[in-house]
Amino acid sequence: MTTTKKLKWLLVLVLIFGGFAIYKFFSVLAADLSLKEYAWLFKIVSEFGLFLSVIISVGYVHHWLIAEEEHRESAINLRETLETYVNKILFNSVKRGFLGITQKEFDFSQIMAGLKPGDYVYWLITFDPRFKNKSRELENAIKNGVHFRLLILKDGCRIGELRATETTGFNPHEFNEYSKLFKVSLEDVIGRIDDATPGSLGVFIYDGLPCVPLFIIIRNASKKVAVYSSFYLTEPVSKMPYLNWETVLKLGNQSSFESDDWNMADLFFDYFKTRWEIERSKLSAGDNSGQAEPANFIHAPAAAKKLCLTLYNE
Repeated sequence: MTTTKKLKWLLVLVLIFGGFAIYKFFSVLAADLSLKEYAWLFKIVSEFGLFLSVIISVGYVHHWLIAEEEHRESAINLRETLETYVNKILFNSVKRGFLGITQKEFDFSQIMAGLKPGDYVYWLITFDPRFKNKSRELENAIKNGVHFRLLILKDGCRIGELRATETTGFNPHEFNEYSKLFKVSLEDVIGRIDDATPGSLGVFIYDGLPCVPLFIIIRNASKKVAVYSSFYLTEPVSKMPYLNWETVLKLGNQSSFESDDWNMADLFFDYFKTRWEIERSKLSAGDNSGQAEPANFIHAPAAAKKLCLTLYNE
């Protein structure tokens, strides 16, 4: 017990016994007939002493008995709350790779500014209407040695028409035009990339389910994977917030979901690789059949098709 607490309890005891002593002392004086004219005053002081002693005693008992029990109950409730919300939610979220959520719209410029030579970026999207004004940032990143792999929705496909009907502010025609513009903007970037460029760009145009918007960054120096995932709801995906996940890069065929330490970032990473391999297998089938260059794959530099078809560390 600290000195301060000792002094507090000493004060309590002094008030209890002091109050009782005042009560007894002035009760005797009040009963003294020789001091009858002051009896009313002695009674007041006596009653005050009794009041003080009783109140302090009750407070003392409350603190040691009732308040102590309340403190234990509060501690139990707090522990249960922490187990529920911290262990099960916070700790589990961190364990699964969750870092936070963006402030509404995905900040493409900020992400691009943080890329380093040798980094890989995987992007699964329908289209982004803002991209026309951001294409220079993509071009500069490629020229700086960053490798991009994109899966974008094919214009005019049935999936695009269905997505347009549930998206606020779009009709199927507008949605289709934006899909065309997105591809044209990428082709403009490709036209400005020469064979001496250290980075690369590979783009598959798919016509399947978009499933989930994904923006994945593989940081070559730290071997970490940052994932930004969103949802296809009624708002255009360009206006949606993104959840931020992170994991350590795992090479080979590690089945992360079979482990107790599975991570959402790994699942998103594996999903993109699977989608990419599906489109790549279609391209390989077309090459083996002797067909002309398929229209569902565009890339830069022009002489680096094989590189543009590969993902990180393949």
